[in-house]
Amino acid sequence: MKSTPKTMPAQMTVSERRAALRRLVVVFGLMNTLIELSANGAPRSLAEHATTARDLVGELVTDLAQAG
Repeated sequence: MKSTPKTMPAQMTVSERRAALRRLVVVFGLMNTLIELSANGAPRSLAEHATTARDLVGELVTDLAQAG
């Protein structure tokens, strides 16, 4: 089944793509921190970083949804 123009997302500008990429890099770093904290048994820091990562992903998903 082919997508119609109505179902395809709008093209992101270069600056929008760069901003999204920066946020994904931050999330990637936070996920690495979560793995390290988990391996070292730091539950409080783990929860704080997990919340931050979740919030960043949520903001990015919202922004991308609104761009389409």
